[in-house]
Amino acid sequence: MEPKHLVGRIREALATDPRTNVLDITIKVSGGKAFIIGEVNSEERKQAAREVVSEVLPPDIELVDELWIAKYDEPGKPETLG
Repeated sequence: MEPKHLVGRIREALATDPRTNVLDITIKVSGGKAFIIGEVNSEERKQAAREVVSEVLPPDIELVDELWIAKYDEPGKPETLG
């Protein structure tokens, strides 16, 4: 399968699977590897993305997970102007 077709299948699977519904992950296929790159909001979402992609990958393509979990700072004290 051509890399661009595989990227399309992965993108569609991530967008339509109820476990993920993700459209903003970058997908690259090169040298027998499929890279998923981007930010997700939880460890559960990261694992779900890995599972969804693994289900559509041909057995000869290795999955490389370069996803990271978004970190949001706790709200701080409001600044006072003085």
